[in-house]
Amino acid sequence: MNIEVIADGSYRRTLQVVVPAATVEQQLDRALRQVGGKARLRGFRPGKAPRKVIEARFGPQVAADVAADLIQDAYTKAIADHELEPVSRPAVDREEDPRRGVDFTFSISVEVRPSITLETWTGADVVYPSAEVDDAELEAKIQERLVENQRLVEVVDRPVGEDDQVMVELHIFDGDEEVVTELGTMVKTAGDAWYTGLEAHLQGMGVDEEKTFEVAFDAAARVESVAGKTLKVTAKVLSIQTYQVPELTDELAEELGYEGGAEGMKLAIRAELQGGRDELARNQARANLLQVLIDANDFDVPPGMIDQQLEILLNELRLQQAYRGVDPRQVHFSEAQLADLRLRSEFAVKGGLILDFVGKVENIEVTDEDVERKLQELADERMQDVEVIRAYFEQQDQVDDLRERLFEEKTLDWLLEHANIVASTGEGEGEGTAPEPPLDAAPPEGTGLPEEPSVEDDEDDQGGTAVPEDDSDDER
Repeated sequence: MNIEVIADGSYRRTLQVVVPAATVEQQLDRALRQVGGKARLRGFRPGKAPRKVIEARFGPQVAADVAADLIQDAYTKAIADHELEPVSRPAVDREEDPRRGVDFTFSISVEVRPSITLETWTGADVVYPSAEVDDAELEAKIQERLVENQRLVEVVDRPVGEDDQVMVELHIFDGDEEVVTELGTMVKTAGDAWYTGLEAHLQGMGVDEEKTFEVAFDAAARVESVAGKTLKVTAKVLSIQTYQVPELTDELAEELGYEGGAEGMKLAIRAELQGGRDELARNQARANLLQVLIDANDFDVPPGMIDQQLEILLNELRLQQAYRGVDPRQVHFSEAQLADLRLRSEFAVKGGLILDFVGKVENIEVTDEDVERKLQELADERMQDVEVIRAYFEQQDQVDDLRERLFEEKTLDWLLEHANIVASTGEGEGEGTAPEPPLDAAPPEGTGLPEEPSVEDDEDDQGGTAVPEDDSDDER
């Protein structure tokens, strides 16, 4: 079998294959013997039909099967011998099925992972966003923590308001019949699910005050005997409660687990915000760096690689929605969103190729210690034992994926160390910056690990050696 690999640009390859007539005859004979041994034909005992009868009956199918086997063998051999990395489904072009006495020729076209060469990759001007946490942001975060710890308190100095919880005694009548008797039930004046429609009538009443009024209850009220009806109600306010946001004190800070009182809580929250801001700034600087290198080194990438990356990104977005309780099958993307995501997928593919080139040229390696350090980091973040995290990656067969991401991180950090860092002016993106994603997308590959190790890349591996069904007849 003679295979010639013809390069058409940086990523298209055409495999021109010639199978000698002698090999074709051997394969046809072998296939006919296999079919003849199993064939059941009227007038002949199983496996005893003459060769000519078998060939006349099954010849076309045998030739098609032999063609498929020869094409698969040639494709597999070419991929191995020439160290090709397919990134798309191959397309087969052939004129006819194998015939005795003539060579069998065909061609296979496929997109492969390109091997790029960069002109420059060090000393680039890279915008590094400001990561400073200002006082306003700190105060907003502290207020958020205080609101999270608001307490329900008794109200004694005012009547019922718009956002209270009121303990009331209720007597509700449908004509002369008392349909509801509640000696004490809690009604939320901001919106009550059980007695929807009653809330506004309670506002303005004081403790121990009693009133009688007509209420048009909403049809959605959970108390069936009142839902959708207009009824007479006698209500007496027994108590008023409301949520109160506490003031920041040393006692509250210590109660919330912060050392050093109120000041200690402020310092801890600032450090927490700063850590998150530093990580975001670093990831944006990494993306900016890749954008600079992409702009400085022009090369094409296979559409198949972009398609694969786009599918990964779409699956990640669907999975994020699933975590929020949304059926992934109901997640749809507009044409504008898909166009934007395709651009970002192209960015990720080009960035990955750049990192692969730089990492190999600069001899950047991921050691076992690097992997253990990252596993421990993930375990600490999730407050789990490192053995649990390690077992997860091993069970999901994701250790190699982890190594690949660490390789990209180390390469990105090396590139940042050898770049000319430019402080962000805060006046816009400008040259040398990558845009922020408009969706809840994961960062481009190479800018960090996904938030959860359980988030898998649902990538359809189309880079194997499987050849699709031959569609040359359709093309003809």
